[in-house]
Amino acid sequence: MRFGPVKVLLLATMLGLSACADPGTPPGVYAGQGQDRRVVTNIEFDFDSFRIRPGNFAQLDNVAAALNDPALAGSRFEIDGHTDISGRLAYNISLSQLRAAAVLDYLAQRGVPPQRMRAQGFGPLQLLDPSFPRSPAN
Repeated sequence: MRFGPVKVLLLATMLGLSACADPGTPPGVYAGQGQDRRVVTNIEFDFDSFRIRPGNFAQLDNVAAALNDPALAGSRFEIDGHTDISGRLAYNISLSQLRAAAVLDYLAQRGVPPQRMRAQGFGPLQLLDPSFPRSPAN
């Protein structure tokens, strides 16, 4: 119930922000069209929480270091929050937005310019594991 990750979609592109990689895609680097490059990593949260677990700090520190690389200076990044289908839709969308914003804030505190990032919450509208809508993976 309202468990869920934030999918950090690190989209390095000259075209601006674009849609997420396909749900269920394993973490990794994905080439898109043109100069579009994607890295997807998941940060999981506790039930009904938008507090980043301490176990995710090292992973996010690595993400921040990568985003601060001069080679990505002109790039923009999308941070997507998700939840499972348990509970009210409006609440879950709000919770997923708070989760994405928490990750954005963490990365900004590590020097990633906030204007290069966008946080958005999908709640249960874009399940990461659609075959199990109540799965904590969502």
